[in-house]
Amino acid sequence: MPSARSMGCPAAGLLKAATVSGRVDGLLGGRAPPNPLERRMSKVFQKNWRVGAGPSDTHILPGLRLQTEGDSAVLYNSTAEQTFYIQLEPSGFSLWSCLKQLLDGTHPRLNVEAIRHHLRFGETVNHRLVWAGVHLLLPGSRLTLGPAGVTGRYAPWTRGGEAYDESVIGNPATILRAALPSEDHQVVLEFSGGTDSTAIAYALAGRDKVQAITWVDPNTLGASDIQHAKHIARKLGLPHRLASMAPEHLFRLPAGTYWPDRPSLSLFSQDINDRLIREAAGEGAPTVVLNGHGGDHIFLDPPSPAPVVDLLARGRVAEALRYYRTLVTFHGQGFLTPLRYRKLGQGIGKPDFTLTPGKRLHRRMIQQACYENSIWNNCGLPYKLIHPFTHPAMLRYALSHPPHAYVGERQSRLPFRQAMNTHHGTDDFSRVSKGHLTGVFQRAIRLQHDALAGLLEQGTGQALALFAAGEMLMLLKRAASGSEEVSPVLLNALSLELFLQHWARILGVSTWQTAT
Repeated sequence: MPSARSMGCPAAGLLKAATVSGRVDGLLGGRAPPNPLERRMSKVFQKNWRVGAGPSDTHILPGLRLQTEGDSAVLYNSTAEQTFYIQLEPSGFSLWSCLKQLLDGTHPRLNVEAIRHHLRFGETVNHRLVWAGVHLLLPGSRLTLGPAGVTGRYAPWTRGGEAYDESVIGNPATILRAALPSEDHQVVLEFSGGTDSTAIAYALAGRDKVQAITWVDPNTLGASDIQHAKHIARKLGLPHRLASMAPEHLFRLPAGTYWPDRPSLSLFSQDINDRLIREAAGEGAPTVVLNGHGGDHIFLDPPSPAPVVDLLARGRVAEALRYYRTLVTFHGQGFLTPLRYRKLGQGIGKPDFTLTPGKRLHRRMIQQACYENSIWNNCGLPYKLIHPFTHPAMLRYALSHPPHAYVGERQSRLPFRQAMNTHHGTDDFSRVSKGHLTGVFQRAIRLQHDALAGLLEQGTGQALALFAAGEMLMLLKRAASGSEEVSPVLLNALSLELFLQHWARILGVSTWQTAT
């Protein structure tokens, strides 16, 4: 039964910015509204294509092709980075080229099952939280629309849906260099000091127009990752700066210029990140930002339960149990916690049948990484983002290594590390990243504890009885007191509440309706 749920919260500071009385238009400052073609798109595709005169093959937009036959239609997205939103309707389908259009053109209702799933498993907050019947058509994917509903195929490790020869796997160092933009671009590298960003730094060595930035907690400037980033930048001759991530920049709703497509965790601090990136690139320079996001997915690292599945399927029970025990120690949150990691592979699209379960889960995690990365360039950013680790050739390289093959060494990316060390004649890829930003998140929670507590007590999750406020408040208190880590469950809940506040402000609404 439909019901209204209030989004208002009394806490000051953080939540005051979320109280909006009017509708917000023109989200990116001077950005022009959708052109006439974009405005006509949904109307054009609502015609009854199911009773056409016969098969047809039409390019409805550059890179977007529609094939129809009988009562079915197939949409192909061959663009490099454009994501479309598709909704199947009795008379056909509607299509939007960004979430802002979807917000303007439809009436959203909270999808309780999707919200519950997010709270349990995390990942990126996406449109499914309020649009149950809308499907993503990602770059390189296809959707089949028919009487039975919508099915999809998304294989980002291929080009144009073509099969690939698994016996031909390139060197990862060469692949990364090929994935970079041309040298006439101004490049900003988000350099964490971890393995993945170090690999990209090596690929950039010798180029002009490069600036590396390391986001740091000013209280942990001696952290090993920061020192490693400084060492590598000096060694490779890369201009490098440290940019402080202050507690007051986290858990804040962004300015109204931010588009609703932004991935969830970026909502916490992306406004300051964007400003520093623009400063590093210089005003007016066409800029490409590179980072190593996706590496953890494609190499199943940090430790994933996927190799355990393959070991059990091969009857190597003792080895599987030993490895699972190391996962419990790594995650440090109880015996069942590893099973929550990356939704155990529940990513995008229908899983292919395979006799190697771990490989199927590996593919699902890769799909999830590529999904997250694909929406970055739909956000109205003043620069372009490229994630070299989701280049198709790099994905094929990662898939060439069975998930269980290096369980004994306790690291699934051992072949990658060895290949990079050999290619560059170094041991810079032997260290394991430690991470250094937990403290700034803890101080941010301490600084805004009352506002965040109000958000958890009176937000959507509590109103829909999707979590117990008392449990969340306890996790919040632990984080504020400096616990060993910030609970992923708590971050999921805060991410959800902040994003729904963000969307409510963009829509100009104070209440959400729930879906039937």
